[in-house]
Amino acid sequence: MREFMKIEKPIVICFKNDDGNIQTHLFPEERTYGQYGILIADIVRHVAKAYKVNEDDVWEWVDKERYHPTSPVTELKPN
Repeated sequence: MREFMKIEKPIVICFKNDDGNIQTHLFPEERTYGQYGILIADIVRHVAKAYKVNEDDVWEWVDKERYHPTSPVTELKPN
């Protein structure tokens, strides 16, 4: 059995900023990439349920974006 990982009150905010780039904020920041990976899988399940489609239909779009990104991932440096 896998180790249970929990993120208390996670918030993921994504938006397009004034220069057209997508900006993402993860809260709380001190969590691991593994914990956020689990959260992403949970989000896929929720999206599938909300749209009444099979999870594989949502994963198909995730994989399309994963292997052929429509936007770059860049890191904003503080001023």
